[in-house]
Amino acid sequence: MIKRFLPRETIVCTAMVALLLAGCAGTPPEASRLVDVDWLLSGRALFEQPLESAELPEDDILGLAPEIRAYLAQVAASASPQQRLRALLEGFEEREFTVQYQADKTLTAGETFRQQVGNCMAFTVMMVAMTRELGADAYFNQVEVPPVWGHDESQTFVVYRHINMVSESSRGRRVVDFNLEAYDPVYDQRRLSDTEAFAQYYSNRGLELMQQESMREAFRYLRKALDLKPGDADLWANLGAFYSRNRQFTAAEQSYQQALRLKISHTIAISNLERLYRKQQRHELADYYADKARYHRERNPYYLYYQARNAYEHGDYKSAKRQLKRAIWQYEDDHRFHFLMGLTSFRLGEYRASREHIKVALSLAQNASTTSAYSRKLEYLIRNVDR
Repeated sequence: MIKRFLPRETIVCTAMVALLLAGCAGTPPEASRLVDVDWLLSGRALFEQPLESAELPEDDILGLAPEIRAYLAQVAASASPQQRLRALLEGFEEREFTVQYQADKTLTAGETFRQQVGNCMAFTVMMVAMTRELGADAYFNQVEVPPVWGHDESQTFVVYRHINMVSESSRGRRVVDFNLEAYDPVYDQRRLSDTEAFAQYYSNRGLELMQQESMREAFRYLRKALDLKPGDADLWANLGAFYSRNRQFTAAEQSYQQALRLKISHTIAISNLERLYRKQQRHELADYYADKARYHRERNPYYLYYQARNAYEHGDYKSAKRQLKRAIWQYEDDHRFHFLMGLTSFRLGEYRASREHIKVALSLAQNASTTSAYSRKLEYLIRNVDR
């Protein structure tokens, strides 16, 4: 389903989605193979002709066509840059211009403006380009969203990379995003350089092309991402996924091992190596990486939250309470943990504890829609439960 979003001064936008698991330290049961980085980047494992540097894409990511510049020139032309940005956003809210969200559309700024469609990376590059054209400061901002386990496959979880635009001035910090419900302002945030954001753009685009079975083009974009950020473990894990998709398992294994060399606890690489070794019936190695994944899951408060939510939905409130107590003990500042504990306590007849946890959830939540929902629930509990 395609959704329509208007930019707001909160925070959100997703980049690509990755399946991953983390693990603990240790030594594999057999020595890791040597990683031939040049071979991996050449594409010789899959293609007859190696990829040359001259073939790498050079998308005009932040380029604005004359018609876009003309559109922007009419926006509060005599005002200050920040006033012009505010006028632009107000125009968006009045539906002078909208962008329809589509997850598999990583586009340049110009393409997003013309097609009025794109994912959060596309929207953000468009907003960064337009804001800078207005004369205001703008940079890419990544929001570190906690992992969320899916119901269909409890052995994996999904991490959403949120990216949005920030503009700072002497009057404060303005954040512009697609208003997705997944965001919560308590999450850690990190300023990205243009190079880092562009590397994510190329990697996103490469994965989209891979899904479209355009493998040579996909490799060009994935290789471009690594050309920009060769020390980024995420990008090496994506390259490993590309090689695995094309049944080049030696290249996939080396790509994942390179990711682990850059970040020993890299969750995508750990998960995908376990699957790769299991597929190859290399059971000792598969079990080793499965143990690493299991170690992480059993100690990760978000996995415990997933288990508690699943237990709650199946009416096992005592089990849900046990898992939530462990999750809150490990990390007490996520409002979702307290809100679910409040609901669980209510179901168990522990009304005072229920009210207390929902009050904590309300104090931790900073998203207006979330606090409103929690307030309604708290009012319901107060009205319907004796003190």
